[in-house]
Amino acid sequence: MYLLKIVLLRRIGSVFFDENQSNSGYNLMKISDLIKERKLQLFFLGYILLLVPLLSLIAQNIPVGALLPGILVSFGLLVVIFMLSSFMTTKGIRIFYSALLAITLVPGAVLLGYLLFAKVLLSDGSITTLFETNAEESKEFIAYYMSPWVTLGISLYILCPVVMICKMKHIAFRRITEHRNSFIGCVALLLLFLAIEPVAQRIYFVDFYRIFANYKIRTLLEDKTIADRQARPFRVTVSEYHAPHTLVLVIGESLSRHHMSLYGYERDTNPLLSAQRQNLKVYRDVISPQVHTIPVIRSIFTFADHAHPEYLTERPSLFELFNRAGYETFMIDNQPLSEINSSYEPLLKLADHAINLSDVNQPDEIVLSALQQALKSDRRKLIVIHLMGSHAVYKFRYPASFERFDYRMQPLAEKNFEPNVLAQTTTDQYDNSVLYNDYVISSMIKMLESSKESAAMVYFSDHGEEVYDFRDFAGHVYEKASVYMCEIPLLVWMSESFRKRRKDLVFDESRPYSTADMLYSLSDIAGMDYKDFDRSRSLFSAFFTRHERQIGEMSYYSVQEYTEQERNKPALPERWAMLKERIGLPLRQLHPAH
Repeated sequence: MYLLKIVLLRRIGSVFFDENQSNSGYNLMKISDLIKERKLQLFFLGYILLLVPLLSLIAQNIPVGALLPGILVSFGLLVVIFMLSSFMTTKGIRIFYSALLAITLVPGAVLLGYLLFAKVLLSDGSITTLFETNAEESKEFIAYYMSPWVTLGISLYILCPVVMICKMKHIAFRRITEHRNSFIGCVALLLLFLAIEPVAQRIYFVDFYRIFANYKIRTLLEDKTIADRQARPFRVTVSEYHAPHTLVLVIGESLSRHHMSLYGYERDTNPLLSAQRQNLKVYRDVISPQVHTIPVIRSIFTFADHAHPEYLTERPSLFELFNRAGYETFMIDNQPLSEINSSYEPLLKLADHAINLSDVNQPDEIVLSALQQALKSDRRKLIVIHLMGSHAVYKFRYPASFERFDYRMQPLAEKNFEPNVLAQTTTDQYDNSVLYNDYVISSMIKMLESSKESAAMVYFSDHGEEVYDFRDFAGHVYEKASVYMCEIPLLVWMSESFRKRRKDLVFDESRPYSTADMLYSLSDIAGMDYKDFDRSRSLFSAFFTRHERQIGEMSYYSVQEYTEQERNKPALPERWAMLKERIGLPLRQLHPAH
């Protein structure tokens, strides 16, 4: 393929200016004149086609060798478009370049923003997640992560090409009739760049829109399949003796167990849950199947996993199972969905009662009144609650009365980097959100206790969060996933009557588990049975078998290994010293200026 492009480029270059002229030196002079005449156009093309690929070299998650083919393809595309634009008038060039800018602007700004603040190149899955981000979450993300320097960089990235298009002057152009072969060659080569998938995937903005198109097609097919299968029979049986009268599933947000005193954290972030410890099962080795909410929710609500993604459409989902088992189902959500349909929204709408409280924009205790109403139902019921938890921006997740932690009064243990004021303040805010979450969860348990029913509650976070735990970073990014982003809490509470009934369940708090198998575990605790129910994947089953655990496409082991490598990475002064030793220069010549 690359050989074909080289042959075509050489052919175009040899006939581009005068197809009857065989003097290569003369043609080179013509090319030189063209570059001088259109240097602003050339710079514009380099700016929008090569800037992102070249800056991708700073990405910490992609080897340099893997980026070079993309840079070469982008350069080849630049040459072809530059040649093609010589057949356009000044007005035509401005229109063409404006269209090209409009096409590349969003992908370029998104990829560049992540490169500047997170030093990672977004993967397909993370780009897909961006398509489902709602406006409120986007505003909070920008307010939290966009430093003045990143904001300035993105603003200049958008403004500069606009100025360049406006500054383009009138220039002569070649007529297609006089250079037909060159024009046809340029068009053919452009089509090759766009039509051949391995080549097109190397062009950042083409790949961005390819991912979007695949995402839309996939979600449309999923929505149709989920809707169609509601009319098909699927038998679910329930043991009346084993089934709880009330089963509550609470899904937290961005809570790392490393910031919970219930798991040994140095700050007392779980005073209320710790007081109820004797009535809780606290699982110590649980991970999430991803580090972003959308893929995690899709996994939790379905049988789909890394090995069998097709189970999302081939097998029933959470509410489908419980509806057919005779449970009354509730979905209480304090997380806003995207203005366009989220890829997991069709799964949530299958509940008998869907209650979205996110429009009120209040802390999580707003769900307590909705839970109280749901508990009044006399039917056997499943209540699913989705919290905002510790979602960034952390300071928006709790009332002022929970502003308890202050690094100036209660310093944290030393880390292997020097945290600045921002890092320490952010950690305080995150820990305050964990403290507030402790209050919300313990309040739910008290409500269930007071109902006097046979009941069980399972709580876990969708994924974890890294909050300056071992490096200068806060958040969750799949491309640099650490154990702090995927190691999550999982708590189980049961009423006394339910515990007495379910002697068949095993509660081993040390079991290694991924919430990718949550649907099997909920089925087990709900006393259900159905075709393809695999008890070896239930956390509470006597037949539980340890399975390999994945974080997206990565094994949990590889994430652990990466975390240790990052933790043991030398501090900056040590890295300069190592570099100096390798190339034999005095340290003062390499040390950055202060």
